[in-house]
Amino acid sequence: MQTFKVGLVGCGHISVSHLQAWQKTPGCQVVGVADLNRELAEQRAKAFNIGTIYPDLDAVIANCDVVDICTPPQVHSWMAEKVVEAGKHLIIEKPLVTAVADWEKLQAKLLQSGQEVTVIHNLKFSHSVQQAKQWLDEGRIGRVIRIRREFLTSPSTDRMLLGNSHWSHQLPGGRWFETLPHELYLTHYFAGPLALAAVSIVHTEQAPPGAPADEVVIVLKDGRSLATIHFSANCEQNRRVFTVQGSEGMITVDILCDFATLTTLKDQKNQRVVGRPLLEAGQTVMRSIPDRTAYMQRRARQDTPHSQLIQEFGRYLQGQAAAPTPLAEVDYVVRHCDQIGREIERQLEEMRSEK
Repeated sequence: MQTFKVGLVGCGHISVSHLQAWQKTPGCQVVGVADLNRELAEQRAKAFNIGTIYPDLDAVIANCDVVDICTPPQVHSWMAEKVVEAGKHLIIEKPLVTAVADWEKLQAKLLQSGQEVTVIHNLKFSHSVQQAKQWLDEGRIGRVIRIRREFLTSPSTDRMLLGNSHWSHQLPGGRWFETLPHELYLTHYFAGPLALAAVSIVHTEQAPPGAPADEVVIVLKDGRSLATIHFSANCEQNRRVFTVQGSEGMITVDILCDFATLTTLKDQKNQRVVGRPLLEAGQTVMRSIPDRTAYMQRRARQDTPHSQLIQEFGRYLQGQAAAPTPLAEVDYVVRHCDQIGREIERQLEEMRSEK
């Protein structure tokens, strides 16, 4: 097995998940980290027994085979270009870039060199999403006719909505641009490349600085199916749910508790006395016992979606698997993020000018 030296750039909050994942990835060793905040880099190096703190990206590229970028996305473009130009393997947090023009420059370099970029589309590798995809591929719910994604949160439960200083606030669409890649790649994973049909926003007096469009609904469609994405900064329930409605059944994935449910019961008059929701709830309870046991075991092993994705990337490096995020998927996400983020900004500006 070939050994790959990994250098991580950006030692903020998400770097912990990456470093834990690299520890579980055969054939890969994090040999150094880099951050503008030297003290933070030293903390991560000490916590994960990493021997080197590099002064900058150039030093990481010079000494490593793989560069893992965990910085805010505003600097992703030039960093990613440097890594690709140096011929090193690139794995990078989402959003990959903040403008489609930056992606097109990077994409041209990737196509010219034959390299791949792996973006942290980690929810694809969660247990519940993998279970849902298996059910879909088995034909359990028929063909997909509707996808509904709810990302309903509030400043009391979402650290990125607090205060005025989080980097996501400066993105097109604010906080929503940070999470939008998740919604888009999940939709692509289950329904393919749907086209953007509409973006509708509401701006209320309660809107936090990080989400001036505090209610957003996005509609995507093709000739066979529809998808909606609903962002809310006003929901104390903190709902993160992904629903796939098929022609013969429905799958619901609760992202926060990593639990998927399947319902294929058809309407029958003799069931109406009991109620289909109650019958479906009984099926869910029966499935929950082994599922929750497995979930707790995964938590104990720190077997996270980040870990699964990075281990898949490790297999890709060894020639044992395809790249975890195909270029077509990355292209779809970047282009739709750009369209949606800028449409949110356009509508906000229109509202301001009307006041």
